[in-house]
Amino acid sequence: MGSRPRRRAHIAPRLPSERLEDVALAVGELATNSIRHGGGSGVLRIWADDGHVVCEVRDGGHLDDRLAGRIPAAPRQIGGYGLLVVNDLADLVRTHTGPAGTAIRLHFLVP
Repeated sequence: MGSRPRRRAHIAPRLPSERLEDVALAVGELATNSIRHGGGSGVLRIWADDGHVVCEVRDGGHLDDRLAGRIPAAPRQIGGYGLLVVNDLADLVRTHTGPAGTAIRLHFLVP
């Protein structure tokens, strides 16, 4: 999944360069989670839709905590900050998880 998010995000007109950095960081966090927790691989899709750049990462993992990434981590916790970063950077995060796997869809508003 390397540098693809940055290149693909350029399909959306007027997305500021600092938002491209946000897209790359958020997608990188999801890709890392797919490798570490989602069975070792995932599928990334990026498209433009109704004034947003939308990025989706799907993998075979399952989130037990439906609020993962929405509740701050413990102050001395090591790791576990990736989904917090993703939720902070994206304008909207939608998570769908079940026995067949997990899909996390990020929306970034194009000004």
